[in-house]
Amino acid sequence: MAEDGQCALTEKFTIREKLYAQLSFATMGIVGTVGIILVDWIWVIPYIIVYWYCVPGVIMKHLTCPRCPHYWEFKDCLQLPVFFTRILVKQQKPYPFSTFEKVIFHFIFIFIPLYPVYWLLPNILLLSIFLVSAVTWYSGQFFYFCKRCRNKECPYNLAPIIF
Repeated sequence: MAEDGQCALTEKFTIREKLYAQLSFATMGIVGTVGIILVDWIWVIPYIIVYWYCVPGVIMKHLTCPRCPHYWEFKDCLQLPVFFTRILVKQQKPYPFSTFEKVIFHFIFIFIPLYPVYWLLPNILLLSIFLVSAVTWYSGQFFYFCKRCRNKECPYNLAPIIF
């Protein structure tokens, strides 16, 4: 925190912030998964791999969380509960994303909200819940969390540079 107390960057996350982020993200994943299963279960396999494996197994374990000062310096995480991150992340990575890592990172975050839409189209209720949760999560990330994030290595970081 800046000495004058005016720093907009986050050191710790509130329970409200964690609930907002986790509930909207979990709702998006659950509704997307259910919607695909209801129409044609076989097509849920790629979604399960990307949402249910790649987020904790790739994004959290290898890409964003190992580079995150929220986790390493402030012992906090937007993930609720923090012990889940402690199980996954064992080693800090103090260097930027490689080009390959950036491609994987972008693919995962584009795939998650777009892939289920086709299977959700026949079910307006599920589609509506999915879209609200996706807009809620991505808006919260880009317009709130990414503007306050200390993870300077994240490709979506929108925080001002502080020297």
